[in-house]
Amino acid sequence: VALPAWSQNDAHEFVRLHRLALESDYVSNHLHNWIDLIFGVKQRGPRAVAATNVFYHLTYENAVDVDAIQDNDSKTATLEQIKHFGQTPPQIFSAPHPTRLPA
Repeated sequence: VALPAWSQNDAHEFVRLHRLALESDYVSNHLHNWIDLIFGVKQRGPRAVAATNVFYHLTYENAVDVDAIQDNDSKTATLEQIKHFGQTPPQIFSAPHPTRLPA
């Protein structure tokens, strides 16, 4: 694995700096926004559009029933598109995620 120059090519320093960032007050204060984008109310629909968080339609769960596609070329093309674009995780929250309570 090639580590970035800022880690001084030291895996422990790489992990240490990432832990500092992920455990920071900034991340704690904004984590709910990320959860809304990835798993929540800003993943689909008007809130996703407003948040510029819209993905290719085939990436969404249950967007297409591949088994129902009769034409082999269309089925292959659809599977290849899904394979190359990846998949959006399931939307598991329907209300905005609450902010983290102070420690």
